[in-house]
Amino acid sequence: MFLHVILFVLGIAFLWIGTNAVLRRVPVLAGWLRVSPLVITVLLLAVMTSLPEFFVSLFASLRGQPSAAVGNIVGSNFVTLTFVAGVCALWRPIEVGPTLRTRESSWMIMAAALLLIFAMDGIVSRIDGLILLVAYVPYFLGALDDARRQRERENRNNHSAVKRPWLEVIIFAGGLGMIVLGSSWVVENGTALARMFGMSDLLIGVTFYAFGTSLPELAIALGAVLKNQANVTLGEIYASNIFTGLAVVGALCVIRPLVVEPIIIQRDLPMLIVAGVLLQMFITTGRRFVRLEALVMVGIYILFLAAQFMGFSISLD
Repeated sequence: MFLHVILFVLGIAFLWIGTNAVLRRVPVLAGWLRVSPLVITVLLLAVMTSLPEFFVSLFASLRGQPSAAVGNIVGSNFVTLTFVAGVCALWRPIEVGPTLRTRESSWMIMAAALLLIFAMDGIVSRIDGLILLVAYVPYFLGALDDARRQRERENRNNHSAVKRPWLEVIIFAGGLGMIVLGSSWVVENGTALARMFGMSDLLIGVTFYAFGTSLPELAIALGAVLKNQANVTLGEIYASNIFTGLAVVGALCVIRPLVVEPIIIQRDLPMLIVAGVLLQMFITTGRRFVRLEALVMVGIYILFLAAQFMGFSISLD
């Protein structure tokens, strides 16, 4: 048991260190490749912070734990949407820009709703996965077009030189390797520990896996709050949820269709959609995410955790 604990903690640490190594290389490589830093920040940041969710869910699925894979994705999105967003706004109220209020929040709710629709028959098939992947394309192109227009307005033509680009690429690849290895350790040892306590695969996914793989989003969002970069805070949370809900789930289902337990359909996905709608109401009415609203979101996360351990569900009938 002691060895499982050590390897589980090391897995979480590898996820954290590997993701940070990757993220630190993103702006450096952007300058070397002469790509807009805004494109790298807005589009690739969400992809990189979703790597832990993808690899943890992939390993869980390949090990015959589809409930843990789906639970990790739904739980991770719920953690970032409620707990991470709430903690950031409790630290400092967040001013919300028009793009976040209109595009990102709507796409995030749509991603969760699509997943719920496809999961209604108990399985998200390869065809469903392809549809989710295709659905991500318009969002990606729209964000890319906005970034391109903003770069033209700001005339960002200066790109920093990189003295040793090969070293940056090596560190970038090493960070990805740490994410893969850490994900494998989290899945294997977390499962062993949780089963010692009689926990189901679903409960493992929505609690331990979900919170562990949300650590990069929490670190980035809190860092943006401390630097008073409000759009980065909520923007990263929204974009990460959209990428996870559409591209990550889609890719996983193309590799292997995911069986979805009824409790996810009856309880977890509806709660995720409700949380998304509530957060959108908060940021569109006052155009500011304040501490009282943040307390509500953190309270919803506590309710979500209680639902997992107490086993109550929401009837869709």
